[in-house]
Amino acid sequence: MEFDEMKVIWDSQSNEKLYAINEDALFEQIKRKGRSVARMLNFFDVMMFGMNFVVGIVLVVNIWGDNEPFYHYAPPILYFAFSLFSFFRRRVRKQEEVRFAQTVVGELDKAIWQIDYLIAQGRSMILWYVSPLALVFSATMLLDGKLMWAVVFPVFLILFSYFGGRWEIRKWHLPKKRSLESLREMMLATPG
Repeated sequence: MEFDEMKVIWDSQSNEKLYAINEDALFEQIKRKGRSVARMLNFFDVMMFGMNFVVGIVLVVNIWGDNEPFYHYAPPILYFAFSLFSFFRRRVRKQEEVRFAQTVVGELDKAIWQIDYLIAQGRSMILWYVSPLALVFSATMLLDGKLMWAVVFPVFLILFSYFGGRWEIRKWHLPKKRSLESLREMMLATPG
């Protein structure tokens, strides 16, 4: 049930629209939307932590005992660093979420803040995540004498990440943000 459906009651006596809000239903709708955003954010955090940690382990196991040059240990170290970074970033985010009040407007503001956080992460990921990985892998391939891969791989990775990230933000996150902001505007514009 959408907000518009919950708020309009027709007064047949005066032919005016009266606004009444079923506050429990509205609060449940906002909490449901907030949980949806929180699930996306938690999935992103867990995926970043878990994927980086697992890839780091796989790379270490792959080069362990093969007498590889020291620079082959740079990619797994970078993956472990990203895993730890994502763990601490999640803790900081959770502490920032506590500041929102446990009210209808507070829950709505929290969901909007979370989707903004997710959008900011998606937009900056190419700078703080993809570029360092591409640089380390390019250097490793270059030192191994694989010149073509050292050039092609990072260009492909950066382009794919850039356009894929923009598509995800445009198709998933921005519509959800607009929906939340629209709900907030309607709620604040409603008298009472």
